[in-house]
Amino acid sequence: MDIFEPCYSFKEADLVRAAGVYPYFHAISSSTGPEVIVEGRTVVMLGSNNYLGLTHHPEVVSAAHEALDRYGTGCTGSRFLNGNLDLHDILEGELADFTGKEAALVFSSGVLGNIGTVGLLGSVDGAVIFSASENHASLIDGIRFARPAAVHIFDGPADLERQLAGRPNWPDALLVTDAVFSMTGRVTDLRRIVELKRRYGFRLYVDDAHGLGVLGPGGTGTAASQGVNGDVDLLFGTFSKAFASLGCFLAGERPVIEYLRHKVRTFIFSAALPPASVAAALAALRVLRKDASLLDRLWENVAYFREGVQQLGYCTMGSTTPIVPLLVGSESLAFRMCQEALELGVFTTPAIHPAVPLGQALIRTSVMPTHTRRHLQQSLDVFGALASRYPIPKVAGDRLPVADRMDFRYLFPAG
Repeated sequence: MDIFEPCYSFKEADLVRAAGVYPYFHAISSSTGPEVIVEGRTVVMLGSNNYLGLTHHPEVVSAAHEALDRYGTGCTGSRFLNGNLDLHDILEGELADFTGKEAALVFSSGVLGNIGTVGLLGSVDGAVIFSASENHASLIDGIRFARPAAVHIFDGPADLERQLAGRPNWPDALLVTDAVFSMTGRVTDLRRIVELKRRYGFRLYVDDAHGLGVLGPGGTGTAASQGVNGDVDLLFGTFSKAFASLGCFLAGERPVIEYLRHKVRTFIFSAALPPASVAAALAALRVLRKDASLLDRLWENVAYFREGVQQLGYCTMGSTTPIVPLLVGSESLAFRMCQEALELGVFTTPAIHPAVPLGQALIRTSVMPTHTRRHLQQSLDVFGALASRYPIPKVAGDRLPVADRMDFRYLFPAG
């Protein structure tokens, strides 16, 4: 078979385009943060990860401009050789202090950070990896690079405990988990995992991409919010969410970070994070640390919007984060509703399998402190109109309905 045959036979995107509900690659021509311009129209942005609304904060923008003027557009090499800036070192020092860890290491992207680090640590002879079933794709791909590690997938703390009970201790094991699952906003029970860690002795790697900056005291993250930050061996955070930039970091014990600095291939063989991006992330961190009102405004907006969509009949799947998922069920209905929401003035994104279980497609929304009540009420009006037009799943307790993956009634509605 021609190795390109899967490319030539791929028709799913064409089918959705033909239905007029293709939800990806919308070209944004301008942005103010809570609003963007798409196809010449100003719409409310509810589909981003800009959790603190800092991408347009004057101090963040100014810092990026100053770094551009001072250092130029790029580092043109890896940090390992010729691309290490004093800004990188400053950012790492402040991140270590912010997270309560001994040291930190900044990568050019979150995918590179997870793939390279998990792949390296899991390649130790005799290594074992325990991975949460809903983990982000970058963690899953990092595990694929971890050879010859034995891999165990667990579905929640109870399942993890059952699997750990097979041995009295696991010093050769690395447990890898998201702290906040990015589509549903569900928060991991890190307290329970840490109880098991103390009993069985494994190492703990927590990806807090969607929790750092918003959860915990002063935005210090999910582990801090649950009082177990000191039990996390490696803490992963990203700059492309709350910190209004690009890239990621890992924080932990100094010897571990020093080892990663010299051994992780995706760090050594990648060009350094550009100066403007480093400066923007550093400025965002400093704004967060000095402006306590930022989180107050965020949570006021989250509560207002979440309560509003729940009153409209939407299931928000128990999320307690700025991510407010709206359960839809059918993937084609999620596409249809996102397209109509855009036409009505609200930018959202669908989440479908494998990002969520089959038949549990949802509309992923997220709220910022920079959203005004006008933005949020306009969005509620749009979702109210859609709820009156389409069958929104009614959920009793924790039982989620299972819908057809692609219900063609919504892909190609009659008439």
